[in-house]
Amino acid sequence: MKKKINLFRESLRLVWNSSPGWTFTNIVMSVLRSIFPLILIWLLKGVVDVITKATTSAHPISDINVVWPVLAVVIVWFLDEASSDFSNYVRKKQALKLEIYMYSLLHSKSIKLDLINFERPEYFDCLSRATREAPWRPNSILNNMVSLLRGLLSLLLIAGLILTLNWTLAVLLLVANIPGIWLRLYYADILYNFQRQQTPEARKSAYFNWLLTGDRPSRELRLFGLGNYFISLFKQSFLKQKEEEINIIRRRTVIELISNLFKASALLITLLFIARQTINGKLTLGQMTMYLLAFRQGMIYIKDLFGALAGLYEDGLFIGDTFEFLNLKENVTAAEPVIVPSSLKKKIVVENLSFTYPGNNFTTINNVSFEIKKGEIIALVGPNGAGKSTLVRLLCRLYDPDSGKVKYDGNEIRNMDPEEYRKHFSVVFQDFMLYNLPAGENIRMGNIEEKSSGSKIKASATTTGIHDLINSLPNGYETVIGNLFDDSRELSWGEWQKIALARALFRDAPVLILDEPSSALDADTEHDIFSRFREIVKGRTSILISHRFTNVTLADRIIVLDKGSIAETGTHEELMKSGGLYFKMFTKQSSRFNK
Repeated sequence: MKKKINLFRESLRLVWNSSPGWTFTNIVMSVLRSIFPLILIWLLKGVVDVITKATTSAHPISDINVVWPVLAVVIVWFLDEASSDFSNYVRKKQALKLEIYMYSLLHSKSIKLDLINFERPEYFDCLSRATREAPWRPNSILNNMVSLLRGLLSLLLIAGLILTLNWTLAVLLLVANIPGIWLRLYYADILYNFQRQQTPEARKSAYFNWLLTGDRPSRELRLFGLGNYFISLFKQSFLKQKEEEINIIRRRTVIELISNLFKASALLITLLFIARQTINGKLTLGQMTMYLLAFRQGMIYIKDLFGALAGLYEDGLFIGDTFEFLNLKENVTAAEPVIVPSSLKKKIVVENLSFTYPGNNFTTINNVSFEIKKGEIIALVGPNGAGKSTLVRLLCRLYDPDSGKVKYDGNEIRNMDPEEYRKHFSVVFQDFMLYNLPAGENIRMGNIEEKSSGSKIKASATTTGIHDLINSLPNGYETVIGNLFDDSRELSWGEWQKIALARALFRDAPVLILDEPSSALDADTEHDIFSRFREIVKGRTSILISHRFTNVTLADRIIVLDKGSIAETGTHEELMKSGGLYFKMFTKQSSRFNK
């Protein structure tokens, strides 16, 4: 219970921080709405009594005596309806503010969390639950607490009114609703535990849905005729989670019918009691109307009150998923003493670096040591799975190693703020991003903080050979590229790779890393870029990863990785003379072209 109270307090803090003004207005409107129905019931009693008196009295009653009570009812009814409409607007406005605020928290947390989280399935489960609940669950807590306050205030007034008639009816009003509240609390636990257990299956359904509707899978889906296969897998996964949920809801519905019988019995007893009291002359018709409406309104308030309690209990279960995500720790941070990195002056040194991916029983990077001097061009080569891309991520401090150090100009990178350190690196990843944005903006993503950069963008595009194509687009550099939005132009994979290269060059970073930068380039473009490679990277320290050995020969030094370790290192000529792994790989590749 203490944990839930803390979660409620934190949730309300989030709600208040998202929009203090709208939150306060929501609370005030909720209190007002709890008062108007009670005033309306009391005024209706007066209307019924005055009309009854007018019809039964021997002396005529002035019309004005009837008009004023009726007018008062209409005014209060209008105020009640108007407050309801305005309250709905306030709640919608507040919910929008909260949704934006919560998405901002989720997104800010997501971009700060360590990249290694994306190697853990449990992280995706946690993220899925958080994104499902975060946008609306805190607001649900506020609304339930406001409903609790409003229901409690209204119920006290209604109960006081019913007590003037008979105390047993007030007790009956309360007891009749107990089964319903117990039922909701009981099944809240069951449904929460079920949904939490089903998170991996829900993600699997979402994955199959993406395979059937997404852009990237669409070609293979049609070529290999996989549509019906994935439809069956989606149905199987979707039904697996939904059928059990329906069974739980079905059992709850049956018990709810029994609960409603208790309420119907309470209503029957109340109606018979009030009818008898009225027939015996102990109640006027106005009083009868007032008590009937009061009992009915009391049933509603009890339901709202208990419903709010049950809702809070349910919210307490689910909001924990959001805070579980928001409270995830970021391990890739700056350790004391914090050093502010500057442009590379001497070298990067890797000392005894080792790294293992979560869940793997083998080491991806194993005791690797080497150094890169300023302005040097280093090539990383090796078989698939040798650890080349992982090593790049460690150098950029996207991951922290299990052991070993990376030193930047003699300072360990663990003592540097990761964001500040990464500004000194520009990378073209093997699985580079395709942004469905204007072409110029795609290139400017390399350094989004640079505003006035039109000429520099064009210079980067010219270097990678994509300028002429962009210039020929309908709106030039303002043309949206990709196929997601209207008035856009799709590019070939090779053209996208040129955009990615231009983006990397646009960033004035002292270290440039190219991971398979020419895999989709045509022969002419590849030849043009690598024949001018030293000119392009002039002044930068460069790391080139490529399976095309004709490109890596231009490197000052080649590091050969095999099974996570350095097999050999040296210039192209030195490695060819040694007759090791590099010699074998180079010979096999070149022999295909010499035939």
